[in-house]
Amino acid sequence: MKKSLLAVALAAAPFLANASESNGIGYDYAQLDYTYQDASGPYLNGGTLSGSYSFNDNVFGTASYGKVTDTYNDWFSDARVHVKSEAWSLGVGMNTAIGSRADWVSQIAYVDNDISARVHHDVCPDCNASVNYKGGKISTGIMGRVTDQLTANAYLGYEDYDHGYDGNYFADFGVVYAFNSTWGLHSSLTLADGSDTYNIGVRASF
Repeated sequence: MKKSLLAVALAAAPFLANASESNGIGYDYAQLDYTYQDASGPYLNGGTLSGSYSFNDNVFGTASYGKVTDTYNDWFSDARVHVKSEAWSLGVGMNTAIGSRADWVSQIAYVDNDISARVHHDVCPDCNASVNYKGGKISTGIMGRVTDQLTANAYLGYEDYDHGYDGNYFADFGVVYAFNSTWGLHSSLTLADGSDTYNIGVRASF
C-alpha cells in the first residue's frame, strides 16, 4: 500500500502545475519494435506495436500490443519448454512543459498479459499451463529534446497485477532519433525486478 501511494504521489506532480503550450515534443506516432527480454529462465523475443495520440497540448492516449516467445531445454528436468507472453495495454498520459525543450510526463495504463508454457517431457509429452495477469502500471519522469533530431526520456514507474504478483518499481529509458518529420529510430531499456527489456525499432510520427 505504501509503495502504491508513493507511486500515485509521484505521478500526480505534473497535474499540480499550470498547463502550458506544446514545446515541440510530439505525442502522435505509431511504432514497431523488436523486443528482447532478459529474465530469469526464458529469454523472450518478438515484436511490439505501440502508439500514442494527443487529444490536446497536454493530454494523450497510449496503446500497445506485443508478443514474445522462447523455446529452451530445461536440463534439470530433461524437458523442452516453449514459453509465450502476449500482452496489450491502454492508457492515458499528461505532459507539462518544464522548459523550452523538456516536458514532465506522467502515464497510467491498464495491462493484460497472457503467459503460457508448453512442456515436452517423457512423463508428460504435451503439458500446458497458462495464467492471465491483469493489472496496471503508472510512471512519471522527463522527456526532452537533446538536439533537434534526438529526443530522450527517463521515467520511474510502478506496476501491480493480480494472481499474487507483488507490485514493483521499474525504470524506463528511451531515445528517438528523427531522420525527418515523419520517420525515426527508437530504442529503449526497461529495468524491472527480475527482467531487463530491450526495444529497438522504427517510429512514424504524424
